[in-house]
Amino acid sequence: MTAFNVNMDKVIGLTAKLERINRFAFPVAVRQTLNDAAFTTKKMVPKVAAQKFTTRQKNFFRAFSTVVKANGYTVNGMNAIAGINPQKGSDVAEGLEQQEIGGTISSRKLIPHNKGRVSGNHSKKVRKTNYLNRLNISPPKNRKKNSKYLLIKKGSKGTVFHIKNLKTKSKLTPVYVYRRTKNSRVQKSPFMAPSAMYARSKMSEFYIKNAEFQFKRALK
Repeated sequence: MTAFNVNMDKVIGLTAKLERINRFAFPVAVRQTLNDAAFTTKKMVPKVAAQKFTTRQKNFFRAFSTVVKANGYTVNGMNAIAGINPQKGSDVAEGLEQQEIGGTISSRKLIPHNKGRVSGNHSKKVRKTNYLNRLNISPPKNRKKNSKYLLIKKGSKGTVFHIKNLKTKSKLTPVYVYRRTKNSRVQKSPFMAPSAMYARSKMSEFYIKNAEFQFKRALK
């Protein structure tokens, strides 16, 4: 949680002036400052995340980050919140939380292989022809009729291959890596905290801007 101290040397004079204007000027300036900081945090999240993760969906982090604005006029109980929105998808939200603090996430037994992606590029999405709901995977000893995908296991791991029949032979292209467990251990890779720290560094500027706005309103 990032707190804003209205009694810092840089802004204490503004605080005193705001309190003399009217009883609403000071809490309104504080409230808007907290909201500015929350929205700045949300804005920074995709930029920070892009430095740490491979983001295949351009608006992914923007879509899952949200802001709950501060309200009311009681400064001591006032707060604005920037965070991950679980209503967009609880599993994804939980996974993002574990990325922030480190921990175990529930994933899939089949993980896309780079060669199963568009242009064989790690940063690209899986080819539509290789989507899981389109796969008809066969074990090597019991081939399914018309199946173009073959799973070959070795111990707790394995590979799903796409089979392409050529004139003289079959070509096998790896499209998924198989693992026995669905759980993955992820290292701590914070993206929300650094975004909030940046916003915190700008809060004095936000407060000065919002205080000046209240001064101008009072002079009208």
